[in-house]
Amino acid sequence: MILIFTEALVSTGLGHLGRCTALAEKLIENGKNVRLVVHTDESFPNWDFPCKILKKVWTSETDLNGFLKSLPDKRQTFYVDSYLAPLNIYNILKSYCLELICIDDDNRLKYPAGSTILNPGYPGLFLGYDKEKYKIVTGKDQVLLRKPFRKVLPIQQKKKPPEKILITLGGSDPNNFSSKILEILVNKFSQMEKHFVIGPGFANALELKNLADQKTYFYKNLNAEKMCELMLNVDFAITAGGQTMYELDACSVPMIVIETAENQRNNIRGFVEFQGIQEIQKEKLDSIGEYLCI
Repeated sequence: MILIFTEALVSTGLGHLGRCTALAEKLIENGKNVRLVVHTDESFPNWDFPCKILKKVWTSETDLNGFLKSLPDKRQTFYVDSYLAPLNIYNILKSYCLELICIDDDNRLKYPAGSTILNPGYPGLFLGYDKEKYKIVTGKDQVLLRKPFRKVLPIQQKKKPPEKILITLGGSDPNNFSSKILEILVNKFSQMEKHFVIGPGFANALELKNLADQKTYFYKNLNAEKMCELMLNVDFAITAGGQTMYELDACSVPMIVIETAENQRNNIRGFVEFQGIQEIQKEKLDSIGEYLCI
């Protein structure tokens, strides 16, 4: 059996859950027996998961040891995708498995020696991992996309200037970029359809609804299929710098990116350097309209 450990909390982890779901899909397609072990709360999304979900506070040493001791098979592979788990949790996991694969974005920890580091995307090209201590697997060809994004059909030409725009800023918005962006779009682009994805950790949903005009549409808790359909239906996107960039790229959606978390930096760098995607600095949101007049 393969166990994938991750988190999905109101404030963080939605992108992790998405790519771990994609990982589970691919492993199952290759005939593997997979379980997702998720540290979560009331924000857990109602997605279509390909395998059984085990909700455990696995970032607690006591809970983790109890869970691992209960496993009938000790010859397992563990994947771990976390912003929160400390090094001692990784050490415990390493002692219970045949292979530990650490999914990493920004060289977050000095992972246990002998582990595999999987950095599924551009960031690993810039981080200088210790190749003597770890097996390194990285690059855009390693991106973990959920099934609908791996089966995207050719799409019609996107309209320029865009008539339909998607705004997707991740699971939470602690900097309140969403309100600022929507206010600008409503005031300057009232004729444009604005399709806004509200994450489970957004604290400003009421404010957004008060800012909206008749051409603003809100979405919550979209599964992969619905999210893919939405992306294929728009002409342009304003996005955070995480996993969603790869999904938009798979759907051939032109985009601009704004950094909403520090661990997105090298992901954004890769898209800027290798694909010419434009980044808008958070202090220059007032100029966002310049990117839409194309």
